[in-house]
Amino acid sequence: MNKKNIIACIAFLFAAQAVSAQNNAETFIRLLVNQLKSHKNVEMAFNYQISPDEKTVIEGQKGHAWLQGEAYKVELADQHTISDGKTIWTYLIGDEEVMISNATDGVDNTPLKLLTSLDESYVATLSGMDPQSGTATVELANPKGQYKRVTLKINIKKTELKSADIYMEDGSKAVITIEEMKFDQELGDKFFTFDTKKHPKVDVIDMR
Repeated sequence: MNKKNIIACIAFLFAAQAVSAQNNAETFIRLLVNQLKSHKNVEMAFNYQISPDEKTVIEGQKGHAWLQGEAYKVELADQHTISDGKTIWTYLIGDEEVMISNATDGVDNTPLKLLTSLDESYVATLSGMDPQSGTATVELANPKGQYKRVTLKINIKKTELKSADIYMEDGSKAVITIEEMKFDQELGDKFFTFDTKKHPKVDVIDMR
């Protein structure tokens, strides 16, 4: 699973920040998308694991992500991906280089593209309920998409998403566990851009 797929996986979690216990799958997805759109922005701290297959266990890492309209920022251990909706900066920390590309409408795995297509492309079913812990298990499937399936764990007592297991078509798997979410913060004008002045040693590769 490459870094672009991880960025797309994070988008799934942005969409699933709030949950209704309703069993109607189409209503459920619409509620997720509408809930996200009701906030000015969303911030999420998370742990993630990337495995080459469904059985292999890989040591987890921490990550952080923000989404505001068409703009987003995802910070992983070795890579930061930033977009203001028009330009994408991919900062490879270890290599000390940043690649600049256009954020075109044809890119299907950006947070915006994924979120706006959830209610159109994905089929949701309630596959399990644990009344004692108040946890519901929801399955998302899209036969034509890049995901084989997505399993969400939801605390319906607190209306919070706890984790997501994301299965890719190539057999790899991402497990993302949410630690904290914040909403409607005041972010600076340059928050969703990469400032080369703060990174004078970084090699800039303009691919536009």
